[in-house]
Amino acid sequence: MAIKKVKVRKLNVPRIIVILLVIYILGYLCYYIYSSPVHHYEITGNTHVSDADILRVADLKDYPSFITLSFKGREKKIEELDLVKTAKLSYGWNFTIKIKIEENIPVFLKKSNNKIVLADGKEIDNDNSIVGIPTLLNETPREQLNLLANNLSKVKTGILYSINEIEYSPSYNTSSNKVIDNNRFLLYMNDKNTVYITAKRADVLNHYLNVIATNQIVGNGTFYLDGDENRYSYIEDKSNGAPRPVPTTQAVVVDPNVDDGVAVRE
Repeated sequence: MAIKKVKVRKLNVPRIIVILLVIYILGYLCYYIYSSPVHHYEITGNTHVSDADILRVADLKDYPSFITLSFKGREKKIEELDLVKTAKLSYGWNFTIKIKIEENIPVFLKKSNNKIVLADGKEIDNDNSIVGIPTLLNETPREQLNLLANNLSKVKTGILYSINEIEYSPSYNTSSNKVIDNNRFLLYMNDKNTVYITAKRADVLNHYLNVIATNQIVGNGTFYLDGDENRYSYIEDKSNGAPRPVPTTQAVVVDPNVDDGVAVRE
C-alpha cells in the first residue's frame, strides 16, 4: 500500500507582513481622519454678516471633528441670522469646511421708524453699522414696500448705493382720481438726477448708467423708467438748482370699498 505524502505549505512571511502593514496603515488613516479636527473654514457669499458671527452661531469656533461634523443643524442656526437667507455647508480638501452664504441683503433705511429693510421686507434695528444704502422718506403700504425691497435686492450694489433717497409716489389720473400705478417710486440719485420706477421692475435700474452713457446725457433731469431699458423718457431739469419739494408722508392708496380702483388720500 502506497503512503500518501502530505505537502506542508510554508508560511509566506513577507506576504503576511505586507498584509498586516496594509491593515495597520488603513486603520491608522481611518483613525486619523475620524479624530482630526477641521483645519480651515472657507466662507463665501457674505458681505454684511461677518465670518466670526457665522462661526459663532454655528458652534464652529472650536474646530470640531471633521468627519463627524453634522451640517443640517448648523445650516439652520446660520439661517437664523437676520442678514442670512440661506446657508450651505460642504466638505472640501485638506479638512476644509466650505460655507456658502446667500445674504438677505439690506436695501434701504426706513426713515419713519429708523429701521433697516431687508430684501424679504423684514425690518431690523439700525445699529449704524450699515451705511451707504438709500433712505425711504415717506410711509409706504406694506405690499409695495415688500415688492420694492425684493426687486431692489436684484440691483447691482454700485447702482443701489448711488440712490440717495426714495419716495413712494404712486401715479393717478387727476381728472378721474383713479390710480394708474400704485407701485411707483421716485428715486433721488446722488448725481442729482431723479428717476421714476415701478417696484415690479426695480431691477431695470441696472441699465441706468448705460442709458446715460449711450445717450450722452450730461445735464440733470428726470428719467421715467417704465420697466424696459429700451423704453424710457427723459426731461431735462430747468429749475436752475431750485430746492425740490419736501416729500409728503401721505400716500395715494386704493380704497377697497370703492369700485374701479378710485384713489383716495389717507
